[in-house]
Amino acid sequence: MSKHVYAKVFCTQEENKLNFYLMADAQEIYLFSTTYHSCPIYQEYAGGKPLNYLFRKSRKCRQQNIRSRAIRMLSYVEKEYHLQLFEKTKQSQNKYKV
Repeated sequence: MSKHVYAKVFCTQEENKLNFYLMADAQEIYLFSTTYHSCPIYQEYAGGKPLNYLFRKSRKCRQQNIRSRAIRMLSYVEKEYHLQLFEKTKQSQNKYKV
């Protein structure tokens, strides 16, 4: 059974690497790491961003690449952990409930 959760994406930094995680229901789920280290990207995601923030367009190529990769990984997490992270999933779940 799927359940709707409040979730946000955040990152931590190591020496020259950013690690991205999903925080959902007080559970930390690893998403991906990137060796491209950028202070503005780290500062933006260090405090966490809600999932709808990932769908905003950006002219900055690195920002958009990170967002699209996060969305791709979140779709895998959504299936594996049986969570409702995206509006599309919520709508399809409601459609099949009778």
